[in-house]
Amino acid sequence: MGTLHDVLGRFVPPSSRSFHGLYSEVIALRDDVRTLSDEVWKLREQNMDLQKRCSELNDFGHLCRGDLDAHDAHMKLMMWNAMRRDGETLEETKKAFFGQLSTDDERMLLLQRGNSQLLFDFSELCKQLGIEYWLMFGSLLGAVRHGGFIPWDDDLDVGMTRDDAQKLANAVNGDNRYRISSVFDYFAHCWQLRFMYSDEDNPCFIDLFIFDFSKDVDAASFEKLLSLRAAMIDEMDSKPELKNWVNVPNLNAEDGSLLAAEISDIFNRYRKQARDLGVGGRSSERSDGLTYAIDNFYDPSDGVLSYAFDDIFPTARLQFNGVEVNVPQRFQMLLAHCYGDIYELPRDINTHYEHVSKEQLADEKARAAILRQLNKE
Repeated sequence: MGTLHDVLGRFVPPSSRSFHGLYSEVIALRDDVRTLSDEVWKLREQNMDLQKRCSELNDFGHLCRGDLDAHDAHMKLMMWNAMRRDGETLEETKKAFFGQLSTDDERMLLLQRGNSQLLFDFSELCKQLGIEYWLMFGSLLGAVRHGGFIPWDDDLDVGMTRDDAQKLANAVNGDNRYRISSVFDYFAHCWQLRFMYSDEDNPCFIDLFIFDFSKDVDAASFEKLLSLRAAMIDEMDSKPELKNWVNVPNLNAEDGSLLAAEISDIFNRYRKQARDLGVGGRSSERSDGLTYAIDNFYDPSDGVLSYAFDDIFPTARLQFNGVEVNVPQRFQMLLAHCYGDIYELPRDINTHYEHVSKEQLADEKARAAILRQLNKE
């Protein structure tokens, strides 16, 4: 019976009521399509109008940026000319201006004094151990431009080879005056090393950045290292075994935990791959220079951190808040490479990252610890 019904349904015309019902549905569907088509046209017109407005805003933005840049240049020109003394070159005026800048924040001044003392002690220890180091990044910029700390800066950046970092760590293990903090930083995907006083209430520290011997020191080789670092970060972010790292973002690298072991294993594997690229040899033989290690934190604004040996050695000496410290031999070239004109007015006066928070500086224990160390000297 079912089969006969199906055959009749295919060949026998539908009833008049069914036919009119179907016809009404088709008409309604056609009206819906027409309505949708009208709405699409309206949206297209609105989109075209929006694109036009965006284009006008973009043109206006370019115009404003041009006016602001011109205004900025005019203000700088007026300022420098107003400060310029008779017979003084513009470069001398700029150097004098930056040289006299300082902070009026007493807590920041105390931290900078404490860090300067730590830098002196660190430098003396390195001299005793035969370890080479050199100031980097903002610390190098501060030494050249300000004769010490950039007024709104609160930390110290130092570079050294991986072998010398290990030599320093071995020496500190037997020295009750100092300690080295070894941390796996989740947010920066780096191995963070800091030289500190043994007094844990004292917030002063020096960031140690590791350099490896490298076969080549050109931009193309460094770009390959950055690509390898990006692959390492991707693996860290996707590996199930590391999902709990976010809960301990500053993980003690030497706490003996399974998590620390997993992270250490990834760093070791990628260091080996870096060596395969020619970065990470343990000897200066068959190497052209030094390259920023894959396990450091890297900011794209830092550019190519790969140097020929004679860019760094023999290290020069500069004053840093009354302390004579090591800087790269060609420090002017390295600063120009990183920052351009170092006597341009800086943009980060109000936005510079605080390595030691104002709350921590206000802590009486921290202040007392810094003062205790200063009074020892």
